Amino acid sequence: MSHNHTRLVCLALLVFALLAIAHTWPLAAAPTHWSRADPGDGALNIWAVGWVGRMLVQHPGALFNANIFYPETLTLAYSEAMLVQGAIAAPVMAWSGSAVLAYNVALVSGFALTGWAFCLLAQRWTSSWSAGYVAGSLAAFNAYSLAQLTHLQFQHVEFFALMLYGLDRLVMTRRLRHAWQLGLAFALQGLSSIYLLVFSIWTLTFATLSRVQEWRASGVLGMIGRGAPAAALALVLLAPYLRPYLAVHEMMGFARGVADEQAAAPENYLATSSRLHFNRWSHNFTAEATSNTFPGFAALALLILAWSDRRNTADPRFRMCAIAAAGCAAVSFAPLVPFYSRLHSTVPLFQAVRVPAHLGQVVLLMVAIMAGFGVATVQQSWRHTRSWPLAAAALVIVVNGEAMRAPIGYFWFDRVPAIYKVLDAEPDAVIVEVPFPMPSQWFLNGPYMVNSTGHWRPMLNGYSGFRPASYEKSYETMRAFPSEPALLALHQLGVTDVVVHGHDYGEDRVKALAAVPSLREVAHDGDITIFRLVNR
Repeated sequence: MSHNHTRLVCLALLVFALLAIAHTWPLAAAPTHWSRADPGDGALNIWAVGWVGRMLVQHPGALFNANIFYPETLTLAYSEAMLVQGAIAAPVMAWSGSAVLAYNVALVSGFALTGWAFCLLAQRWTSSWSAGYVAGSLAAFNAYSLAQLTHLQFQHVEFFALMLYGLDRLVMTRRLRHAWQLGLAFALQGLSSIYLLVFSIWTLTFATLSRVQEWRASGVLGMIGRGAPAAALALVLLAPYLRPYLAVHEMMGFARGVADEQAAAPENYLATSSRLHFNRWSHNFTAEATSNTFPGFAALALLILAWSDRRNTADPRFRMCAIAAAGCAAVSFAPLVPFYSRLHSTVPLFQAVRVPAHLGQVVLLMVAIMAGFGVATVQQSWRHTRSWPLAAAALVIVVNGEAMRAPIGYFWFDRVPAIYKVLDAEPDAVIVEVPFPMPSQWFLNGPYMVNSTGHWRPMLNGYSGFRPASYEKSYETMRAFPSEPALLALHQLGVTDVVVHGHDYGEDRVKALAAVPSLREVAHDGDITIFRLVNR
């Protein structure tokens, strides 16, 4: 790689980092305070990336035994573990201990790395940096990604670009090193998200089918022989990560039922929350949409131009992206077909995700690459070469401006209340926070989980992708709190401290707790009081 090319690669990373800051503004203005720590998935994923970032460094062997839903084990496997995002968050957690800051760094990094990876892929395939910048912008900043700020798992799709590149090189050169690259990229994408692991399998399935004619030259055994090293490497890397999920499935019986599936809707491809389109027309479709996947008018125009160029339609890489897009779009609509229940029971991939509609994200990634080919078509036919850089810059501005949602509304997160330091000083503490949300409103545990990043002690509370049966038992216990049977049950569970939020629990009820002999107040700050369970 020449010095000049290296400089251009580094410049592209810088540009996409700046674009990521612009699209998420004003996040970068106060990254320790602005957040999407809303009750539910926002708080869950802030907690998760903080937990993973901390445990990868301190206790990797106990990674999946997260501090929620005590006394259950492997509770991180109830939802997305996001190991790649956690690795990015680890230095932030070691330096600041702030899960909110760690989440924000991982979020902006996901946008920047996704844009950069797809930029490099499109540039490599089209020999055009202009195509790269447009494709990278469309891949990173689109109707889907900018509506998923509380779902960090969907912001790190940079490895899709590496998978496609590795697969293409493996087909073309048949070299072992490209098999290793494909396997590594697949594993890293899987370590980012179970959803994306499943989506990667669908993508590679359709992409591989699109290259069958080229594979055939070496016969079936040759095809298997070249793909086997990639599969073996991916399996070795993913096995420790997937084992807890399989264990939880076997122990708890957690699985997605047919009734839980959420298919794509035609309205998805007209739904966007961009400031340019939402109020003008797209809001008419968002109510019926199950995912925001409008590609953008600029992307559609470039797509048409790309398809009008025979050089593109003859390119196996272009066709590969087109077939992958069509295949993933079809799978996203699969729950609508009459025989889907049979598909669901026989194809494990359908059982692994609840919202097949999210496959629309892969469709947008493939559209981004094909639109990059469209930019290359325009560049090749551009008569005034000196003015092309200006035209290319305008294209980049247009595609980013069309998707723009900033400035985005965030919650202001001050800090984890200082009172939680009392629990941080008690290494053997086991806590329960009250009011304890009823099972139908268990997402209200999200703020408690964010607060737990200030002490990381085991807690009965929790919110995740699945709810264990023990949660209902804990809820019934806390409904009766502070009765003698409830206090006895807490003692038997090993609970040492009860954190009471006065505004929600009721100040009069908090005062009454002070008269309970088995409870001793150990700290009070604002509306939060911590009571320690004592033996009489």
